[in-house]
Amino acid sequence: MFEKLNTKKNMLAVVFVCSVIYTSILVCMQNIIGVNYWDIFVYLQNAMLFSNINIGSQLALPPVLSLLVAIPFRMGFISELSLFCVSGLLFIALLVGIYLLFIRRYTPFISFMGSMFFGMLSVVVTWAVSGSCDLPALSFAIWAILFTIYALDYDFKYFYVAFICFICAFFTRYTEGFILFVILRYFVMNIDKFKKQATKKKVIKLVAFMLLCGGVIAAAYLINQGRIPFISQFIEVSKSSQVSSVNIGYDPNPLYYIQNMPQLLTSMYVSSTYDATLTCVSNMPTILSYVIMALAAVGVVSVFYPLFKDRCEFSRSDKIIIAICTLLAIVCIISYTHVSYIISEVLFLAVVILLCKKFRSKFNDMDISMFILMGVFIIMHSYHPVKVDRYIMAVFIPVVYFMIKTIVEIPKLNIKNATKIIAVLLIILTLINTSYITSLAHPNEHTTDEKDAANWLQNYDENYTQHNISSDRGVAFSWYLKKYTYTTIPRVVEANNDSFNETLNSINATYYIDSTSNLTHIDGYHEIYSSNSTQINKIKIYEKN
Repeated sequence: MFEKLNTKKNMLAVVFVCSVIYTSILVCMQNIIGVNYWDIFVYLQNAMLFSNINIGSQLALPPVLSLLVAIPFRMGFISELSLFCVSGLLFIALLVGIYLLFIRRYTPFISFMGSMFFGMLSVVVTWAVSGSCDLPALSFAIWAILFTIYALDYDFKYFYVAFICFICAFFTRYTEGFILFVILRYFVMNIDKFKKQATKKKVIKLVAFMLLCGGVIAAAYLINQGRIPFISQFIEVSKSSQVSSVNIGYDPNPLYYIQNMPQLLTSMYVSSTYDATLTCVSNMPTILSYVIMALAAVGVVSVFYPLFKDRCEFSRSDKIIIAICTLLAIVCIISYTHVSYIISEVLFLAVVILLCKKFRSKFNDMDISMFILMGVFIIMHSYHPVKVDRYIMAVFIPVVYFMIKTIVEIPKLNIKNATKIIAVLLIILTLINTSYITSLAHPNEHTTDEKDAANWLQNYDENYTQHNISSDRGVAFSWYLKKYTYTTIPRVVEANNDSFNETLNSINATYYIDSTSNLTHIDGYHEIYSSNSTQINKIKIYEKN
């Protein structure tokens, strides 16, 4: 019976069903936790704007997730749950996409386990359906890769879908655009397949379609905002000097993600500081994390093992290419963090493409695609001074892939026994994941306090919508009060050498809600509310005298 089930089509149905059940559990968990992360409130605000209800917006941020959430909002389902459900649908698509990607290298059952393995990693569980844009963008990105492969292997028309998925990935999270490096490498290495099916007419139509989409998007931004925001953001991200140490995620350590990877992979429970920091790096990793990392490291090295194994057979031209690649790799390593990471990315891609073009028979396409996916995002996010654990989640797809590769390729181990080993690791991860979800699934006390404070203000002043309100968590209170709330953060104001009181006076704020700054007083204001929280950060509301 297992042999009948272990087919690509039947296992795809199993992946889908398991993903739906698992994601439903995560959505229920997230609905208990609620929203606390800053950016997620912005996506909710933008979704409200796209539903013709303006409570504030930041349209410079990628719009796709908010546009999708606006659909249930327009139907009357204006709640955080709508965001969690939309995120859940995209998470299901991601798990299915990972399965379809892995199945190009492994058996259907192993690919299924690989997909589930990724979905149960601690950092993935933490952010899966939280409303952040990272995994939704990754979902579109994985499908962009898949449809590029399908276009080259089966039908040219898939290029249109691949391009749409890439656009959606980019406009869900701008940095996801670097998935283009993976697509470009695969395209270059399979250019012969493209030439066989491409005609002048087909290429012209595809290019025209791309230009039309680009033109419409550019026109929409220029008409509505007078600029194209992601261009300036790209320039800022490529220059670490543009980032202020005031940013809560500021950490210039380029080894940050490597050092904290164990905590991000598996943890039995969240740390006591999680609700305040919303980061997994303070968690206690399990032994399984180190097993995963060790196996993945061996898998990465094994990708290039054939080069060292057959080095005695190299011709003079082979040695020249290897010398050039070695030189470029050294330049990439030495120059890293000293020049823009874009240079490092280009050098990295050049080295891999040169080696693959020269020694095509020694590499597997999927191995190289996963290696580039891993390298591109580690280089970019390790370079940038702002480090947030969710940024690096794309890297964990290759980590799982190379972990499986090592097990499958163990000498004298047949595929049946390799499958059993992977199954045992998945069972262990499932137990860890159950414990982790249990520790995570509780209301965030600070979030509850913010909601209570918003409700109190609404009851205190029935005409609160007629007054200007400010807060150090303006985006949160804009959502809770369903009214635009100015964001005024004392430490940021002071870092800019401005006066906090003058800033409040300039916006004529009747109320100021202190959520995280722990102010003791505000000149010209008096305290009218204080939460009964046991947390360090107590919510206080100040009213203008």
